[in-house]
This record gives sequence, C-alpha cells and structure tokens, in this order.
Amino acid sequence: AGSLRRHKELIRDIDILVSAEQATKIMDTFTTLPQVAKVNAKGNTKSAITLKNGINADLRVIKNKEFPYGLQHFSGSKEHNVALRSRAKKMGLKMNEYGLFKGKKLIVCKNEAELYQKLKLDYIPPELRENTGEIEAAEKHQLPKLIEQKDIQGVFHVHSNYSDGANSIEEMARQCMKMGFKYMVLADHSQSAFYANGLKPARLKKQHKEIDQLNKKLKGFKILKGIECDILPNGQLDYPDEILKTFDYVFGAIHTKFKMPEKEMTERIIKAMQNKYFSILTHPTGRLLLSREPYPVNLEKVIKAAAKYGKAIEINCNPQRFDLDWRWCKVAKENGVKIVLSPDSHRIDTISDIYYGVGIARRGWLEKKDVLNTGPG
Repeated sequence: AGSLRRHKELIRDIDILVSAEQATKIMDTFTTLPQVAKVNAKGNTKSAITLKNGINADLRVIKNKEFPYGLQHFSGSKEHNVALRSRAKKMGLKMNEYGLFKGKKLIVCKNEAELYQKLKLDYIPPELRENTGEIEAAEKHQLPKLIEQKDIQGVFHVHSNYSDGANSIEEMARQCMKMGFKYMVLADHSQSAFYANGLKPARLKKQHKEIDQLNKKLKGFKILKGIECDILPNGQLDYPDEILKTFDYVFGAIHTKFKMPEKEMTERIIKAMQNKYFSILTHPTGRLLLSREPYPVNLEKVIKAAAKYGKAIEINCNPQRFDLDWRWCKVAKENGVKIVLSPDSHRIDTISDIYYGVGIARRGWLEKKDVLNTGPG
C-alpha cells in the first residue's frame, strides 16, 4: 500500500496490508524475517520494523471484509482520500478505512473497483490518486488507459564497456533478449565525456561494425545505434552532422555547466533540439534525487520546442533520477511530445530499472501510444 503502491519517486517507508482473521502467526513471521534489523513495535494488528537497508516497514492485519476499504485508505494519497470522503458525504454516505456506510449499514464491496463504483466513479489506478483531476476524470469516464509493463517492446539508452558500462554490447543485448525485449538502443557517451571514456570517431566506427555483426548473429533481436551526445555550452552537439547521421537515435544530454542561468540553459537545449539528427532529450533536468537539485531550465519552453521540432523526451528510469518528473509528463502529453523510458543501464542487472519508469509514466497519465518503447524501435 502507501507511496510504494502509488510508485512515488521517493519512498519514505513501506506499508503492507494483509487480510486475515488470525494475525498472530503473520506478526511472528514478519518480525523474524532475515531482512529485519530491528523490531520497533509488535502488536495484535500492527507491527513495525526497520530493515537492514535502513527503511522502515509497517504491517497491518485487517479482517477480510474490511480489506477493500483498508487497501484504498492506506494506499492514499491523503489528498485523494479527503476528496473521496467529501464526495461520499455529499452522497449521504460515510467513508473510512473500515468501510463505506449508509447510516450504520455497511455497503458491501468485494474490491476497490466496487468501492469506486459505489461512489459513481470508474476505478482509479493507485498511481493517479493524487487529487490532480483523477476524480473528475473518473466521474466523466475520461481516465487514461495507462501504459503497462507488457506494452514495452524495447529498451532505450543502455551503455556498454565501450564507454563507462561494465558489460559488452552482446552481454547487454542477450540480457534484453532474456527479458523478452525485441530491441535495444545502445547509447554510449560521446567524445567530450572523457571522464566516461567517451567515443572518438575511430572507436565509433569500430562499435558500429560490431553492432552490424551482432545484428546478423542475434536472430529475432535488433541493436540500434545510439549515442548519449553531450550538448555543449553553446548548444552545439558533440559531433558534426556527418557523424550524427550514422546513428538511429541521438540522445542529447547536459553534463557540464549546470549553473548556467535559466534563460541560457533553456536556449542551449532548444538550440540543440534544432539539429535535425537530435532525437531525444535525456535526463532533462539533471537532477539526482536527494543529492543534486535540477539545473535551472524552463521545462515548459523545452517541451513546446520538443513539440515544434518533433523531438522526444526521456524519463530516465534510474531510481536516482526519475527525470523527466512525472508532473511534467502530462504537459508533454498535452503538447503531443512522445516519451521514452530509459534505464540508462551501465550493467546487465540494471536494465530492469525500466520497470520503475513504467510506474513513473503511469503517474504521469501516460498511455501506450504516448511512449516510444511500445513501438518497433
């Protein structure tokens, strides 16, 4: 339940809800798990622990008949719940974590969908429950059909040991194949990124030759040629056009001069977007959650420029980034800008970060048609 179920970008703690008539064995098991560092509280219906990774986790056990109401309540958000209760009150009903009542009589609901139905609403997925228009949309049957994990056909923006990745191109590709994907867009660093072993033109040729060979070898799978290309302070891209045209996708990235004034940074990005070979703006604000603030940039202008020039914007699915922020996904969608989900993976074991991005995309009201990964690549 809680913020984890809603796929928030920052999770303070973990809320777990269980329906059962007897809680003793459940509490005993929960408080003695090998992952537990400390038991903070243990009761008949609620226990609290601290995990070895430092995260707190709470477990509640509620009766079976209370589960739909409890799950909805403890999933939140607080703002969404306040709005729902206000709606229930206007309908002559009372709503809390124990049930939906007409007077003292419980209105029986088998699941959350039935609970929302009793409030004359379409079912609202947890990711949308932030009181940002989802209740009004549910009332009008206008909720989006949110993107799902099964919709993802390919992986954009992975690195190899040609730059700062730990694995070979083939190892990254085979991991993508193992996970059921149909294609992978390689995007190692460009030449100015010397700190990340960025690729000079001669090494690019070697890499492209290897990709061509692997595409003949790996049946039923395709590796696309991409580059994470530095956007230089003057808005130029890190290679001349004769090199840029050899890529299937050019990911424009800011890696330097983060303290530029907002106007200059915005102009820098928009100028880069005007290059006909520029494809996707990657980690568009440069933020690192809990450690680095976004650089100053006017995202509204950047999104409008992306729409004007036909460029896509990335949700970087690395849990330290989640950049583009979900709040801007709706704006991108309204402007017709496609989104790309990218794990920015430097190792085979982080390709799965793309699934975190699906959660962020869902929070941003994105549908299958809004995300390039759902297409053929």
